[in-house]
Amino acid sequence: MKIGQSRFRTSVGAAVAAAALVVGLAACSSDDATGSGNGSATTTSDAAAESTVSYPLTVSGKFGESTIEAQPQRALPLSPQDADILLSLGITPIAMPTDAQNQAATGGTGIFPWEADALGDETPEQLVMEQGGSPVEQIAALEPDVIVSTGFWGLDQATFDQLNAQVPVVHFDTQANGEPWENSTRKVAEVMGVPEKAEEVIAAAHDKLEQAKADNPQVEGKTYNAIIGDMGGGQMAVLASDERGIGQFISSLGMELAPYATTLPVDQDGRGLVSYENLGDLDADVVFVVTRTDDMGDYTKFEGWNTIPAVERGAVVQLARTSGLPNAVGFPSAISLEWATDQVMPKVTEALEK
Repeated sequence: MKIGQSRFRTSVGAAVAAAALVVGLAACSSDDATGSGNGSATTTSDAAAESTVSYPLTVSGKFGESTIEAQPQRALPLSPQDADILLSLGITPIAMPTDAQNQAATGGTGIFPWEADALGDETPEQLVMEQGGSPVEQIAALEPDVIVSTGFWGLDQATFDQLNAQVPVVHFDTQANGEPWENSTRKVAEVMGVPEKAEEVIAAAHDKLEQAKADNPQVEGKTYNAIIGDMGGGQMAVLASDERGIGQFISSLGMELAPYATTLPVDQDGRGLVSYENLGDLDADVVFVVTRTDDMGDYTKFEGWNTIPAVERGAVVQLARTSGLPNAVGFPSAISLEWATDQVMPKVTEALEK
């Protein structure tokens, strides 16, 4: 499982797919194609008013093609990362998707700090994506004219086919959260009619990282390890690749994954496994650790954790799920990365002083 965010389990995907069967009926019942059950306004940004994109527009993904007949006005994201992409483009989603893990990480609001910054005074309703609960009626009432699903793990072929028959679905090419966030941003921006905005926000996020590096040259070349969580059975999940998510972010700050971690067998999410007794091998200039809350008790109870030299020095950067940081860097977007850069770089420089 990826860090810090539920994948909105596949079983929920079936419920979302079922919603597609009634979305079309609900949309047809409205006299105003851009209206909604709660009377909210259209969601495209002012910048999209004079789009350079020609419609109809066809986009492809892993499960097939989707045709967007006209510039979308009511975009519905199926994951928080998809909501982030829309927000980064200046587009307010018609609803913000949330589940139990998201609620726990946000103190019950369903909104991460960087999303709150982007939303300002806007208060979209929540689309509750819960196992055992059905969002069918809510999705129908929302009347989307495009569904954004680059980061929704519940999307499979059957779900896509049923949804896409009613509302065009913009989705991933390989797997959810499987492409660079820049590519997903460009795809969504094209569909929404704001391709230039994508380049603007991508450049801003990259510039933020580069400026942080320039302002903190002491970080360049320092080594790190990252412990993702206790897998049980005597093993910890650790970062074994810096090609995606948290590893890609930390490396973009100028740090390098410690050599030992790169020798571990790696899964598709970039993780390796280390036994409890071998935790001491995870030494580096800085050790990052993902925790459920601010409490470090899940780790300090292990003798091996306390023998890591970096831990003994206090050179630890904690990424608590309740802070939003694991979500910000594990499921990146332009706005989450800018926010995370401001949060994480000071923690790194402080750890390096230990």
